[in-house]
Amino acid sequence: MRKNVRLVTCKTTLTSFINTFSEHIELEDINTLTDNSYSHNSLLAMRKDWNLFLEFCHNKNVKPIPASVTAVRLFLEKESRERKYATLKRYNVTISLVHKILQLSDPTSSVSIQNLLAQLRIEKSGDAQSTPAFNKKHLDELTLLKNSSKNTKDIRDLAIYHLMFECMLKRSELKRLTIDDLSGNTPDAYSVNIGGESYRLSASASKYLKRWLDTRLSDHQVLFSAIDKHGNISSNPLDDSSIYRILRAASEALGTDIQFSGHSLRVGAVNELAEQGLKVKEIQHFGRWKSAAMPYQYIGNRSKAALERMVFKSFKPWV
Repeated sequence: MRKNVRLVTCKTTLTSFINTFSEHIELEDINTLTDNSYSHNSLLAMRKDWNLFLEFCHNKNVKPIPASVTAVRLFLEKESRERKYATLKRYNVTISLVHKILQLSDPTSSVSIQNLLAQLRIEKSGDAQSTPAFNKKHLDELTLLKNSSKNTKDIRDLAIYHLMFECMLKRSELKRLTIDDLSGNTPDAYSVNIGGESYRLSASASKYLKRWLDTRLSDHQVLFSAIDKHGNISSNPLDDSSIYRILRAASEALGTDIQFSGHSLRVGAVNELAEQGLKVKEIQHFGRWKSAAMPYQYIGNRSKAALERMVFKSFKPWV
């Protein structure tokens, strides 16, 4: 989503930022520039994007900031040989954002850059792979496989699979869950509070959550914590790499070639609710989406998804 980031107006600060962004930048540099407005993962991506563009400019002996239209065009053309369209678009957005915050002429707004992106979009149509769905059948199979396991990691992971599927949890939401987000009148009927909404868990999900609650360290606020290779439960919350490994473990346990990702359970849950007869707008509300674009995308209605995304696009006049 677009952020309302403050623009740099002080000439001294502007000069300082231009000098900083003319060399290799660190995470704190992009965080300071964007006024602490973006998530950690977004900052990581923007830092990587800018440093890649910076390296290209240095190799060509041209200024990265303010950048010329030609430099941006050649950079995108070079990267297009190996990168997908979504990645190229992200590079373009990062370059544009840095220039706009510093109130410099935005090279990405030129007609030649817009034409190039339009051409690349056509050429690379279909290069994005659909997120593989983690369906109810996958959850049931994993439950059978791990139901009787006494392994601490299996107990935790099974609880995570059930919660992520039934509550359509994003990775960021999973990481933030604490013991205070749980409620329930009985131990086998839990509810999870997410974003101001309460999600009643099934008896099965409540069962595996209760098993994890009986296993975890009771003095920790975080609901799901990291577990080291020796089976020791940490006080640290899960990070993205931990969740990545948990979902890869599901693929390995099922013996499938499908590589599940952080969105796989949301995709599977959307399809499950659609099969149950829920309308897309109801699924959108349940999954806490601001737009119905992704629910439509996940159920295979690409035209509707495209229409929904149009609401969030802004068009630049070609003048």
